[in-house]
Amino acid sequence: MNNFIVGYGETLTTKVDIGGGGGDKKHPYTISDAIKRISSQLEEIIIKIESKPDAECAGGKVVVKFIQHPSYLAKSYYPRKLFSAYGMDDIGSRAVTIKPEKWGVTKHPEAGLASCVFVSGTKDHYRKLLTDLKSSSLSRASEDVLRTLERIEYFDADEKIKNIDASGENLNLEVVIHASADEDYIVRAFDSYTTLNGGAVRREKAKIVGGLTFLPVNIPRGKEQALANFAQLRVLRSIPKLRMNKPDALRSPVSSTVKLPDWDPDILSRDFKVCIFDGGLGDGNQISNWVTEIVPEGMEATNPEYLAHGSEVCSAYLFGPAQGADCSLGAPYTPVDIVRVICQGDDDPDLFDVLTRIENVLKLKIYKYINLSLGPNIAIDDDEVHVWTSVIDALLQDGDCLAVVAVGNDGDLPGDYGRVQPPSDMVNSLSVGASDGDDDGWARAPYSCMGPGRSPGVVKPDGVIFGGSPQNLFRVYSPRIHSFIDTMGTSYAAPYALRVAAGIDAITNFDLSTNTVKALMVHSAKQGVHDLKDVGWGKFPTSPESVITCLDDEATIVFQGELENSKHLRIPVPLPLSTDATWVHLSATFCISAIVDPEHPLHYTRSGLEISFRANEDRFTMEGANPDTKPFFSLGKLYPSEYELREDAHKWETTLSKHQRFKRTTLQSPVFDVKYHAREQGGAISEDLPAIRYTLILTIRAEGDTSIYNKILQENRTLQAINVRSRIEV
Repeated sequence: MNNFIVGYGETLTTKVDIGGGGGDKKHPYTISDAIKRISSQLEEIIIKIESKPDAECAGGKVVVKFIQHPSYLAKSYYPRKLFSAYGMDDIGSRAVTIKPEKWGVTKHPEAGLASCVFVSGTKDHYRKLLTDLKSSSLSRASEDVLRTLERIEYFDADEKIKNIDASGENLNLEVVIHASADEDYIVRAFDSYTTLNGGAVRREKAKIVGGLTFLPVNIPRGKEQALANFAQLRVLRSIPKLRMNKPDALRSPVSSTVKLPDWDPDILSRDFKVCIFDGGLGDGNQISNWVTEIVPEGMEATNPEYLAHGSEVCSAYLFGPAQGADCSLGAPYTPVDIVRVICQGDDDPDLFDVLTRIENVLKLKIYKYINLSLGPNIAIDDDEVHVWTSVIDALLQDGDCLAVVAVGNDGDLPGDYGRVQPPSDMVNSLSVGASDGDDDGWARAPYSCMGPGRSPGVVKPDGVIFGGSPQNLFRVYSPRIHSFIDTMGTSYAAPYALRVAAGIDAITNFDLSTNTVKALMVHSAKQGVHDLKDVGWGKFPTSPESVITCLDDEATIVFQGELENSKHLRIPVPLPLSTDATWVHLSATFCISAIVDPEHPLHYTRSGLEISFRANEDRFTMEGANPDTKPFFSLGKLYPSEYELREDAHKWETTLSKHQRFKRTTLQSPVFDVKYHAREQGGAISEDLPAIRYTLILTIRAEGDTSIYNKILQENRTLQAINVRSRIEV
């Protein structure tokens, strides 16, 4: 008899009060040193901005970079008090690596990660600040901020220009402006400035996320430098092409008899809805019993290539890859909708129209799971968040919908060109790469894009699943020709992973949140000997049945609940006292959905978890100190030499997963203490954000003790094994 995963772990949790601590800060610079250094730098900036034309400065404002010392990354040091004191606005930030003049401590690296804050102010604002610096008239609060600064710099046009394809006479650009929905005057000013330079802004296609406005712009080649002089412009780059699959990907027909699963509407779960955004389905297919095609207005015209891709992505979701010599197909778990988002003659090079079609559907809030096997064909940028990522991530941050996203097929390109592609860098999604097989000896498929992602969101892809390789192709049923096709690509891996994720939900009679399903997928992934940047958390399981069962000497418990801002929640590890084992293995996966701020890539998530593991709950002093407290998760060990991370990077990740082994004798009423941290835009502490939903998947394995599962249920009567629908034979 199978032991199924256990639900209602949240009934075991309690709220606790834990005191904080911290010593005096060792500042690299005295206040007098800081005033001298910053005064000199500000004088140079004012000389530059005095002659800046009014047409380049919306509202008479200029943007300056305030770069903090690496020692002041913590959210409590965010320099907003200085800006507000002088009427300036902090409008965004990014991470930079710098070599400061001084460190303030004996042991330090040569260079460190620092926060670069973009500040908007009038020329008078900067003059007033310089006057007060020279006359020592700053308030104490402003002085405290000033000593955290390493330097201030003018935001030069050259550093705003990225990835320009200058092959044509006119450039199609994606431009990012520091302008919120309430700052239309900035967009109007930019429109006028672009016209002065012979260009045109497509304002009707604007996408506004937080404090950023994304705009498609057409401008004569050679004018990009002038365009970048606009003060509130943050970045400009060529608009990438749409990716679905590699143009040279094999698509070989297979001679084999096709036998589709029997159509039985009674065994399909209809408790939630699933949607695929792709090229459509078209008439004359063989899967219309399971698939409903939605064709937005104006999308009626299409072509066979788009229909083939869309219908085969649907097939991969419904049936998975064909298995064995007889090409058997798996039975679908749910019906699925497919929304046609690309069509014949859809040569919109900026992809804004495609994104709008996706956005319009997501705003309806009717789908619990979606699949994206398309997106911009460009590697992610650590400094800037792409418009696709920004728009879709914001629509997913309430946790009501899980997006499963293909990472792209350029993993065989050199260096950063092979990194994951938008929008698979979203933190509120499950990004999927391709493995070259399912058997022992599997590896990342050579074309599958690699990590790391941006931090937060550093572990990308989230995982891999079979997507085919030149030596082991993905055999998919093609509804358009009622035959099998041998092919490969993350386009097929993503819906295959979605089949498993939605299948977990479909076969269980339990209210699983999208965070829980994502956490179960990550928790069940097997990394093996592979590098994290290649496979993320590991290879995902290929059947939902394998996810919901436990081994003989283990129990997996699902905790679903809410975390209150700045409060501690104690989550016990219900290890029975009578556990008969020398070694105990604990595997824990935490998952949350987070509010995102694309204008602040360094502080991209506004929700984070501080997680402490205590091997012995009773050894806890009144002051909150605990000799047995240790970090369970540490991202620093994930990318030790290849990727620089801030010291507290793990606290701002939406997904954390780790396995550790303990001597049984060292665990006496072990617990996780979890604190939910919230920050405002840019990183300043916030007490206003509401409670968030969290999931913890906890597996307790006692080597050789096959009674542990029943012991846990007997000792914790509020826990219940999750029921499985009778249609499934496990």
